[in-house]
Amino acid sequence: MGVHDEYGKQILRSATDGAVELIGSGVEVDYGTKSPARIDAVFDGRIVIEVEARTGKQVRGAVLDLVCHPYPKKLLVCMSRNMSKDVPEQCRNILARFVSEQDFQVVVLEGDGEHPRPRKDSRIVADALLKLEG
Repeated sequence: MGVHDEYGKQILRSATDGAVELIGSGVEVDYGTKSPARIDAVFDGRIVIEVEARTGKQVRGAVLDLVCHPYPKKLLVCMSRNMSKDVPEQCRNILARFVSEQDFQVVVLEGDGEHPRPRKDSRIVADALLKLEG
């Protein structure tokens, strides 16, 4: 999993020219306990980002963190490595129940940590961020 996590962070840094925040209070999700949950990144003070390469059930759980984060815009970045092809569409359908269609994006990278496609994947994420910023 570590190789996919690092690849996802690399893609986020590249797609945002290093402007993505990966640490700090902005990546915390408050569920009412002393230990907050953490999401992968925030960008532009209003976009929360999760990068997932896990199973469908785990990815759908990450969608809850996106929905509960206070930033209005949500981006789910999937690496299809361990998930069925239906998972991104399931996540779109879940997000649409809680977030306006113009306020979220779900994208699927072409590469992953073991089979990187950094140019294409950075462009996929940058394009999704542009749509959310507009």
